[in-house]
Amino acid sequence: MDIAPAFWHIDLIKKLEEQKVIIGSVSDTGSLLELKSGNCDETGNIIFLNLLSLGIKYSPKALVKLKNDYSAKGITLIQLWEDIWESRPVQVINRLLSLLGLNQQRVHGRQTTVSPVTQTEADHFMDQYHLQGGVKSRYRLALMSKGEMVAVATFSARRRMSLIAETYYSVELIRFASVSGVVVQGGLSKLIRHLINLVKPDDVMTYADLDWSSGAAYEKLGFTLVHTQPASEIWVSRSSGKRYFEHRLPPDFVLDPAEYIPVFNTGNLKYILYLNGR
Repeated sequence: MDIAPAFWHIDLIKKLEEQKVIIGSVSDTGSLLELKSGNCDETGNIIFLNLLSLGIKYSPKALVKLKNDYSAKGITLIQLWEDIWESRPVQVINRLLSLLGLNQQRVHGRQTTVSPVTQTEADHFMDQYHLQGGVKSRYRLALMSKGEMVAVATFSARRRMSLIAETYYSVELIRFASVSGVVVQGGLSKLIRHLINLVKPDDVMTYADLDWSSGAAYEKLGFTLVHTQPASEIWVSRSSGKRYFEHRLPPDFVLDPAEYIPVFNTGNLKYILYLNGR
């Protein structure tokens, strides 16, 4: 018996079809979709999208296995939770289009200049173009093309890693995003090199969210995978839609636990770009 798809599935599919994405259903429930670009014969861009509704109890182990099974075949599988779609629909569509190679204008990194930006400017850019929005950072660098920001990367302050050596310092790449529909070739590499020259760390560290990434882009930049973090429990506020990791739950969680819906991610990959011959 066919099961009617959730309303948010229908909304997502409609918006993808408006962008000329070819959609096929892989499961009877309509929750596992195959997405193809209209020119997939030329680009070979095909991804699978697993739609996860709030209020349904999923097994982290099963979702991690599903992700790994697809990865073993060289297939990209995205795990999309309902709350992410409801809170960031424009950013979700733009990220999927980017993965499919659609609506992309190419800008060469060498044709851009690096410029520092304020926290407010970085937050505004990330709120527009990053799935997770803006977050506090110490260093904020933009790539400018014809007077306009086309990409932004944000970094932490330099941190001393005394367990490695008293003079060893690390910096975290926190966010990177580009304008929707624009691919800045070599853009992230250019921003990282600028940060390295500015701060002179011994390494640059970052994380890849396994719901959305396999980390391949970081490996192409010379990063080394050092740790795979397991699935993490996350709580979603019914009223605000905001996500909280368990160690950062607000005080009212104890008073009104029903206000929060449990979800999880499928883990994170920790990458380090080692410098100075290490």
